[in-house]
Amino acid sequence: MTDEALLLSNRMPAIESVLARLGDAELEAVITRMLETCADPTLDLLARISAGNVLGLLGDPRIRPLEPAMCAVPRGPFSMGIPADEAVAVARRHGIPQAWMLKSSPRHTVELDAFEIARFPVTEAEFHAFLRDTDLAEQPAHWLGDAPPAYRANHPVHGISWQAALLYAEWVSARSGCHYRIPTEAEWEKAARGNDVRAYPWGDDFHALRCNTREGGVGGTTPVGVYPQGAAACAALDMAGNVEEYTADLYGPYPGTEFQDAAFGSYRMTRGGVYSLDADLARCDRRHGSPFAGPTGFRLVRSAADEWLGRSLPSGSH
Repeated sequence: MTDEALLLSNRMPAIESVLARLGDAELEAVITRMLETCADPTLDLLARISAGNVLGLLGDPRIRPLEPAMCAVPRGPFSMGIPADEAVAVARRHGIPQAWMLKSSPRHTVELDAFEIARFPVTEAEFHAFLRDTDLAEQPAHWLGDAPPAYRANHPVHGISWQAALLYAEWVSARSGCHYRIPTEAEWEKAARGNDVRAYPWGDDFHALRCNTREGGVGGTTPVGVYPQGAAACAALDMAGNVEEYTADLYGPYPGTEFQDAAFGSYRMTRGGVYSLDADLARCDRRHGSPFAGPTGFRLVRSAADEWLGRSLPSGSH
């Protein structure tokens, strides 16, 4: 019988030794149990992280490079950004310069077509598959060789260039036959907050145990999906913390803003916060920039034709 306490201890060398002695049926049972553990918010965070790392070692069935799990975001308007007076109050509360929040003002209405956003950010295993298939020389600096450590296979990839993220989206599109791309800022924010104006993907109040930011004390990336209570309005996970995420937009002013910045147009925007920085960056409305970002990865989106969302095309549509 497998020692479950060991499997949930995050003692990876000992865990690898035990797993190496198990037969196929036992390994399948371990995978099932670890999937259940990752998704159970009543269990200790360390147990969920260890369960995710075990899945990384065994081959996480949630991770499918050419068929990523997607979450539907319906067509319609949403409120993007934050009012200027609220931005000032948030900056004071977090002890950060007001300009860091004012760049996200004013709040304004954005109309978006339906789209789908990946449930998880792109993982180390997925990016490794891309590199093997393309021979692109873009190994993240934290890899010790040409591949990530096995237990990190389902951690979000980070430390890659914007150009590599674009090439990855093109690669998945070509191999899968579906058109994947990097989300716009508006798409990213609507997926994270939905149709209300919540501050974080789960609501208005910050909770350190719902995301991987500096307040949680983990100190590194975590397997995707081990913060089930941090799910966004559309059910996407890890949209707060873990790694920052590229968006398709260059830094620019919001409509109607009085805020001015000489840096407009000079860098790519990132969203979502990161394990090494604070809660303010995990806000749905917080804009950051690639020159200043912590470890940065990305997730995919695709424009949502009706059949992708499980509906029939309207009569007369093409």
